[in-house]
Amino acid sequence: MMLGVLVTPPPVCEEGRLTYAESLYGEKMKLPERTNETAGLYANACVELAEEMGTRSINLWYLMQETEGWQKKFLSDGLHLTPEGKAVVYHEVLRVLNELRLSAAEMPYDSLFTWKLMEKILRALQKHCL
Repeated sequence: MMLGVLVTPPPVCEEGRLTYAESLYGEKMKLPERTNETAGLYANACVELAEEMGTRSINLWYLMQETEGWQKKFLSDGLHLTPEGKAVVYHEVLRVLNELRLSAAEMPYDSLFTWKLMEKILRALQKHCL
């Protein structure tokens, strides 16, 4: 049995990406270098792959867009996560780990490194989010 979690990319705010590029280069690009549609295709592929592999997934692309004003609330430049966006990731990962009732003491030896790394990541996210 494979234990793991695939996390999709977050959505992309194309307007935010264009504004960010303008702030860097002084002129507005005609098209963003990334699109929300493409991010959605990738997110759907991640969810499908997780299902095929019999593992869990967290669909950030879908979850974040359920919140009104997600573009500025969760994304600082149309792509990278704000503290509120990181909090969504943190809470969703914790939710899945709790649902799976995972603990380091019960995991096989080869999974302990991954578990310890995950604990460090979660602590770092918690410091930035809460």
